[in-house]
Amino acid sequence: MEGPDYNYWLIVVGVSALVVEVLIGAADGFELFVIGLIAIISGAIGMLTGSFLFASITGIILLFLYIIIGRKFIKSKVGITTKTSNIDSLIGEEADVVKAITRKHPGQVRIAGEIWRAKSSQSLKKGEDVIVESVSGVTLKVSRKKVAKK
Repeated sequence: MEGPDYNYWLIVVGVSALVVEVLIGAADGFELFVIGLIAIISGAIGMLTGSFLFASITGIILLFLYIIIGRKFIKSKVGITTKTSNIDSLIGEEADVVKAITRKHPGQVRIAGEIWRAKSSQSLKKGEDVIVESVSGVTLKVSRKKVAKK
């Protein structure tokens, strides 16, 4: 009785990774797509040679090549940029409500040209000016901008 064909399962895992990448989009730079291709190539080589060991070694070599060379190449071609930010610098800054905020339902604000999820203890309408009070994860806590009295 033969055991399972692990080369076949490498191909199944590879195709699954491709499907997941298509479903979630290339938000992280095609990582699952490339890993899926490596698994498919390794599984195909293993089926051609009849050796899961050879397939595994091929997969490991391709994975290391991708990590060392491929990631930088793909990142430069796809145009994925990482933007470092100091979120604490947002505290005290003025923002504009772009999606209404209520006490029970967060909305969105635009600050420095970026859209952020925002919560408030006040109901705020689209177009109102607000001040950022704090940051928790990717959510800003905002309050209505006080108008100076004359």
